[in-house]
Amino acid sequence: MNVLIVSDVRLHREGLASLLDTVPAITVVGVVDVDSALRRPSRRTVDVLLLDLLPPECLKIVHRLRQLHRRVRIVAIGVREVESEVLACAAAGIDGYVPVNAAADDLVAVLDGLKRHELVCSPKVAASLYNCVGLLRTVSAEPLTVRELEVIDLMNEGLSNKEIARRLGIETATAKNHVQNILLKLNVHRRGQAAAKLRALIRDRFDRGDAISAPAGAFNGN
Repeated sequence: MNVLIVSDVRLHREGLASLLDTVPAITVVGVVDVDSALRRPSRRTVDVLLLDLLPPECLKIVHRLRQLHRRVRIVAIGVREVESEVLACAAAGIDGYVPVNAAADDLVAVLDGLKRHELVCSPKVAASLYNCVGLLRTVSAEPLTVRELEVIDLMNEGLSNKEIARRLGIETATAKNHVQNILLKLNVHRRGQAAAKLRALIRDRFDRGDAISAPAGAFNGN
């Protein structure tokens, strides 16, 4: 498995490279910062791209990275196990998740899972993905976008359209359109219903602590 490490923190990328160099069957083919990854695609075949960049920054570049590395699987490192971050990563098409409190063995387990075409993740991450996808398949033919997931997270906080617009740096009318699209996709009539619908399902799964193993890419529409 050829791995490209992308991080703006030199200590992080060099540390990850040193760690993975000790793992059989894994070859680090590059250690670069984000700008370099976007400007100069690796000349060697890349199977997995380790992205050490937290949402929402990482979400903005995932699409561009996939244009350069079309068949690569992208693993996000340092993901917080909160529903908004996990669901935003899923919407962006992230293939694997390494939580912020993960150990070295956890990273290796995620990479091993990708080789078996499985998604290896904690029960909390699995719960968020499971419920989000299950809900959207049930009530909506069209998935929520990354921006809509950001908006629904702010709706959870009780923010108005104007406050959401200010937080995201967009026009109030644009925020209102996002809210209307969310209500339409989730087949609800009031903004509180949309947030509550997602929140209740995810909390229920969290309480049960269910873990799942699903095919890699199952949560990004592939």
